[in-house]
Amino acid sequence: MANFHMQIITSMLDEAEQRQTCAWTNNKALQDTFCHCKARGDIISPVPSLYIRKEYWNQLNFNNKHLYIARALTAKHPNWIFCGPTAALAYGFEVPYWQLQKIHVTHLKSCSRENQYICHHRYIPRMKNRLQHPYISAGIPVLSTAETLAQCLRMSNFADGLCIADSGLRTLNQAKEWLLNEVNHLGFRQKGIAQARITAGFADARAESGGESIARAHILELGFASPELQATIIDPISKATYRVDFLWTLPTGQRIIGELDGRQKYVDPDMTQGRSAIDVLTAERLRESRLSRLASIMRFSFANACDLAFFYQLLQSFGVPHALQPFITRD
Repeated sequence: MANFHMQIITSMLDEAEQRQTCAWTNNKALQDTFCHCKARGDIISPVPSLYIRKEYWNQLNFNNKHLYIARALTAKHPNWIFCGPTAALAYGFEVPYWQLQKIHVTHLKSCSRENQYICHHRYIPRMKNRLQHPYISAGIPVLSTAETLAQCLRMSNFADGLCIADSGLRTLNQAKEWLLNEVNHLGFRQKGIAQARITAGFADARAESGGESIARAHILELGFASPELQATIIDPISKATYRVDFLWTLPTGQRIIGELDGRQKYVDPDMTQGRSAIDVLTAERLRESRLSRLASIMRFSFANACDLAFFYQLLQSFGVPHALQPFITRD
């Protein structure tokens, strides 16, 4: 009988991997077999009662692990609708990983509660039709894109919310005005609406990564002027066009370039375009030598941008201008 049960769970694990999810069962004998394999170290249980092979799980990135769990919970709880950061991830928006430590769900019987793995968001009566007829993205039932963004902005601080808002506009090819209208409509009298309005007001689809969005949020929170995003600079000698992450132009005409460094540009095949890391680095040094004739170049890492005391000193030392009005992140 034990061998028979092993054959069944082996088949279940194979099928789960093909469907990019975790295996689960209500059968007590099979649950015991899963637990036995877990004790041996062959499989793991990322959430109680969900199972997947350890070696397979360790090859997944953080975002995929989150979605694998969500797909398994969809099968186990068919009346659950995924919302907040989980829905944002399913739509392909960039979400800070610390917001994905828990799965975010809502359903007709839900109230605001959470445990170590799942955050249940309060059911709002006006969402009844959406909960009964959800959208599907990445294989899980979710709220609409507008409802997802509005909820994320209400529950997030400025930096985290701007990361999601920027990528949402970029993915959906929408303007900031659309987001502001949806936030005001969907968030009326909801907790966090003041913060959501502020965040939506600064959202910009031109931001190309979550790191850039969070860095820009910190620039604003520290009291500095908002930079121009993805600005183009033309080399008057070679006529080559260079695009920079951030650009400030002072009244004197002096320009300050802000560049967020990231390891990805040297190792991601989509960004290296078949070139070696050495070739990419050489091209980057040549690019910077040309730009340095035209502007001051301030390079910083994501870690630098998150060290607010250091980041303030860095921006100040390069002469980045302060905003004309103080920035307020919430009421």
